[in-house]
Amino acid sequence: MKKIFYIKIIITLLLLIILGGLIVHYQQQPYMLITFVLMVTGLITYQLIILKNALNQSILIVEAIGNEDLSFLNAKNYQQFDSTYQYRLEKIQHSFSRIKKDSIRQEKYLDWIIENQDVGICTYDENGHVFHVNSSFKEKVNLSVLTHLKQLTSKTAITSDLIQKAFNQNALELENSNLVLKARQLSREDQTIFLLTLQDISNELEEKEHLSYSKLIRVLTHEIMNGMTPIISLSDSMLMMMTDEENAPLPLENFNQKIINTNVKSIKVINSQAEGLMNFINIYRSISKLPTPKMKEINVDNFIQEELNSFEEVIHNQDINIDVINVNKVEVIHAFDPTLIHQCLHNIIKNAIEAMSDVNNSKLTIEFEKKEQLVIHITNNGPMIPEEELKHIFVPFFTTKNTGNGIGLALCKQIARVHKGSLSVTSVEEKTEFIIKI
Repeated sequence: MKKIFYIKIIITLLLLIILGGLIVHYQQQPYMLITFVLMVTGLITYQLIILKNALNQSILIVEAIGNEDLSFLNAKNYQQFDSTYQYRLEKIQHSFSRIKKDSIRQEKYLDWIIENQDVGICTYDENGHVFHVNSSFKEKVNLSVLTHLKQLTSKTAITSDLIQKAFNQNALELENSNLVLKARQLSREDQTIFLLTLQDISNELEEKEHLSYSKLIRVLTHEIMNGMTPIISLSDSMLMMMTDEENAPLPLENFNQKIINTNVKSIKVINSQAEGLMNFINIYRSISKLPTPKMKEINVDNFIQEELNSFEEVIHNQDINIDVINVNKVEVIHAFDPTLIHQCLHNIIKNAIEAMSDVNNSKLTIEFEKKEQLVIHITNNGPMIPEEELKHIFVPFFTTKNTGNGIGLALCKQIARVHKGSLSVTSVEEKTEFIIKI
């Protein structure tokens, strides 16, 4: 193609030179001069027309390619191009065809992946028009057809407010179900796309529940065995003293005062162990069956200050710096059961103070903020809780202390749950933080 272009230029230049020479030669003859000038003008005009047509064709081709329109490559239009052009255009056509096939293949592959996900997936635009929704999503919301977001917000429990909360919180656990709603905003070229996902966390919850039961059973087994071991040992000793080789009771005259005193001591120990086991069972019942919260509107700042007042003496003795922060900076009123939340705060603050018993410049910070829930952060600068202990910190009867029964934090977690909230903990060097949400 380049050779043809250069040949045309050379021929045109040669013709112009020849015509120029003829003009000079016949300049004394006006008619011949006019004829040659017209020929030069015609030749230049012809070349300009060819150039303009080629330029227009190139512009049309570029615009068509930009619009992914290859209709100009049909048989009729092909005749307008020379063989070199046709060869180049065929290569473009093959490239576009391959790219389109690859794109369709990838799109089908992605559709197949999305369709076969257990997670429900739905995408929609700013106007609520649904681009794509997989079967899992429709099944989870109990809709056979979903073409617009209004169908979702009007016919299911997933309201517009819940979707907005999911965008704000990244993930939202739906009430009365084991579904978690997540929302994301994505940008694609000049278009904004919104992504909703619904995930069934039943298996995860069952696994956590099973793990919790396993931990609890281990603790219960440990406590019961500790209580039963001395009972079995002492009762065996008493039987050996009071029966013969055939396990028949010995006559009364075989018992002296020493044997009687020993058996009385054994019975007292057995009674003490039995009382301990009964107390253990009662404690377990107390954390497994909490009363229904009696909700009251409470001034949170005053409530926390009253709670701290109960530790005034130990705070003074340990010289603990106390900092109470109201993030809202206005009076915060929130509904909760004051008796239960008092028990929860008391346990956590007590543990924090005990953790800082050997710390210089000890500091206890209580920060609270009310949004949709009341969130209370209780932070101390005591030593870091080891990771292995942190895993079991809310397991009933788990304790690393010499005193205590290990139900305080387990009870706190249950109290948060009956308030439809949560209790969590993080611990790093010189910072342990409990977060209560109610």
